Amino acid sequence: MPAKAGTPNTLLFIQARPRKTPDGRSADPERFLATLPVTAKLTFDSTTKLHRGLGEVTHGTHGLHDGLRIHRVPVALYRDAHNRAFFEPRPGTLRLFETFNNNVKALVDEWWERIETSQKFADNLAAIRAYQAALKPGDITVVGLVAEGGQGMRTANNAGFLGYLEGTPQADELAAKREQWTQRWLADARINPVFLELLRQHGGDANKPTKNSAAWEACVEPLRSLFKPEQLGFTKSGLYRIVPKALVADESDFQFTWRQRKAELLKHWRAEKNLADFWTSELSDGERRKRARKLHKAAHVADADWCLLCQELQRWVAEENASRKQQRKPTIPRDTLGLRSAEDYADPADAPRIATIYNGLCGRGRFVPFRKGDPEGNRWLDNEPLYIDWSEQSVEWLSTAPEARWQGHKFFFTGGVTWTAVANHVAMKARLQEPCIFDADSMRLTPKPEVIKPIVFLALLNSDLVSFVKMKFIKHTQKWEIGDLRQIPLVMPTNPQAARLEKLAEMALTSKRLEFAGQQPPHELANRARALSHELEAHAPAYLHPHAQRKLLATATDCLEVIQLVVNWEAEKLYGVEGGGPFDEF
Repeated sequence: MPAKAGTPNTLLFIQARPRKTPDGRSADPERFLATLPVTAKLTFDSTTKLHRGLGEVTHGTHGLHDGLRIHRVPVALYRDAHNRAFFEPRPGTLRLFETFNNNVKALVDEWWERIETSQKFADNLAAIRAYQAALKPGDITVVGLVAEGGQGMRTANNAGFLGYLEGTPQADELAAKREQWTQRWLADARINPVFLELLRQHGGDANKPTKNSAAWEACVEPLRSLFKPEQLGFTKSGLYRIVPKALVADESDFQFTWRQRKAELLKHWRAEKNLADFWTSELSDGERRKRARKLHKAAHVADADWCLLCQELQRWVAEENASRKQQRKPTIPRDTLGLRSAEDYADPADAPRIATIYNGLCGRGRFVPFRKGDPEGNRWLDNEPLYIDWSEQSVEWLSTAPEARWQGHKFFFTGGVTWTAVANHVAMKARLQEPCIFDADSMRLTPKPEVIKPIVFLALLNSDLVSFVKMKFIKHTQKWEIGDLRQIPLVMPTNPQAARLEKLAEMALTSKRLEFAGQQPPHELANRARALSHELEAHAPAYLHPHAQRKLLATATDCLEVIQLVVNWEAEKLYGVEGGGPFDEF
């Protein structure tokens, strides 16, 4: 917008925030403010000319090498910025601004109302898929147009549903706490008789209360309903369950749940009176409707045919209700089909996942992986062996109880990319998330592999450059909200660039697993990391050269640090700002 009369056309930007020097020391530029000359006497040693008539930015310093950074900048730059972002106009930052600002503004103006939430993304899926299909290497898009996702669920009672896998350090710690809790209960005159009676009812041994783990666990929720957490020694949401490995669901459990649900619904559809007219042939039937009606009394129904039947039944009910409304007749009730809210079967390959999400496990296994926001703030992978009870009874409660928040379920049991929700003056910490149930603190964004592979997307999110872009141009807060990530510009990589990022991410994941296990890097990993270190020293900007300690590659962490530097380098090349950094001030 035009400046008001009397409004200055330029401003002086002084960067006095504490920061790290190249050798890792803490710098305090603010101490040089007292000796800063008046504006008229400031000197500037370089200039960046801006396009589109925005003018030019002049750059200077005051103090030692870690002193104040000074810029004379046209106010028009900030008026033109997406979200009216206010950022330090260093040369490398301005290169990013000039490359991406107008593209991001145009894309957000055109698409934001269609991608700002997971529901809006789903409602506009056809248009978004058409856009994705037209993307080419080198095209600039935004994350929200290539990745879909959202927040997960809230259990309202983590202690009642979650537990750590037996044999893990977390489970061992719980086992030790159980002994302490039990001794506390036995020593309390009010809790003792209640606990022992509950233990007896559930088949436990009063002489060895913790030996029968299932009996001990069965006592806890009744005790929690009768006594305050502080009386029991619990925190309000503290976990106490240990998940037996034998009860962790595998693919056969998903398949069994699907077969049971398939038979249950088929029987229901054939017997439901409100669906009787569906099975009657009509001359106007299309080919799909004819195929579906032939399944009325078929002895065997293939999975693909069953999914076809499910789709045709839903279409028929919608058509029938539209007709009845016009005739002012009673419509077919919503629960006639027997499907739960959002339960839909279109792809036979995905049917076991859908059946398990909305109905829970009904075979041997009952626990599945669960992910919350990683409290350790890991990058690339987490290390929390947390599981949730996903039995029929649990899912019934979680999906209907007003205390719980049933959301994000369409993405359950799929892999994706998540991140730490809060990162204060540090780069984003994105992680690969294996198929699981995830909660609201574990936000998720996942691209379709044919658009950009999730592992390539993960590598880019873990680059310093993407964090720099978010903090400078999208929103400078410590929170990494999903709406902000959706606005981050993304350059579509070429096949060689994508392959390179994929290989780097795979090496990073391997290194992270070794780091968790406390193991040294194998020869092959150390050899490949050393080659990357040499490549950085020979060709990368100096600020991306590894330090001497890292070049030793004595640990998996050393390997990971070298790999991270190469990821940063590749991101700079992809975004067209190689050597314009460092992009490490967040």
